Formats: sequence, C-alpha cells, structure tokens
Amino acid sequence: MIDAAEEEMATAIPAELRVWLLLNNGSTAKDVLEGSFYHPHPDSVFLPGNKVFLDLRQIVDVYRDFLAGGADWQPEWVPFAQQSDASYGYFLDTGAGSAQAPVMYFAEAAPPKLAFPSLADFLEATANALEGGGGIRALGNRVPYRPVTDAGVLRWKRAETAL
Repeated sequence: MIDAAEEEMATAIPAELRVWLLLNNGSTAKDVLEGSFYHPHPDSVFLPGNKVFLDLRQIVDVYRDFLAGGADWQPEWVPFAQQSDASYGYFLDTGAGSAQAPVMYFAEAAPPKLAFPSLADFLEATANALEGGGGIRALGNRVPYRPVTDAGVLRWKRAETAL
C-alpha cells in the first residue's frame, strides 16, 4: 500500500513516516465520514494543536487535493497530520536535502514554517509533553501548548506560561 501511495504521489514517503504507517497507519480508525463531512473520534485527536495523524489513504487524498488546489503546495511535501475541520497541519519536506525530512507546519494563506527537525523529534516532543504534562512548542511558534484532559478526552490548550 505504501509503494502504491508513493507511485500515486510520485514522491517517496520518508523512512520515519513509513515505519509509523507500518506500525499504526494513522489515528483515525474510529472516525466517521458522513457524505463529505469528516467527524473525528475523540481518540483520534492526540497531536499538538488537536490534530489527527492521517492514515495512508488520507495522506494521498490530502496531498492530491492540495497539489491540485492551485495553492503553493510542492510535490515533495508529504502531509501527515491535519485538523479535521481546517487546512492546518504538518507535512514532511522530502525535498529539503537533509538526512531526515523536516516537519513543517502549514496553515491557510500562510507560508509553511519549520516546526521540528524530523518526525522523530516531533513524536519525542509530543510523548515528553504527554508523559510529563509539560508544554510543547514548535520551532518559531510563539504559542506553546500543553496537554490537558477534558471529561477524559485529551486536548491541547495554550500554556499559561512560556516554555
């Protein structure tokens, strides 16, 4: 399936993302798609900024939609996390020329920003925040977030103090 996705996108999926997909294939198994409306299950929304980890089919769909949408999306950008209700999320820049693809943050009508040096750094920072209850802040982002539970559901809220 990963090989077929790479062929469809005409770009390689970075090794770190490939391993993640082989282990897990996203966080959206419990989600519901009703017509064209996507309703994420509360368990799916575990990444900073209340984003979901896309599964392989969603990665290809988001990639194709952004590339065809006339935006400034580049063929070497591989999305892996996004908000369910908006075009905000993270992608791996496979054309960056580094050993590991950096994690970039994207938002509507804004240029992408470097968020983390690699997917491993992103996942480690997320795990550390979840385990320690501390905050997380992407590089260049002035707004830190911390994990909280709301009625037993994980949510990321703005941190009260700077990190």
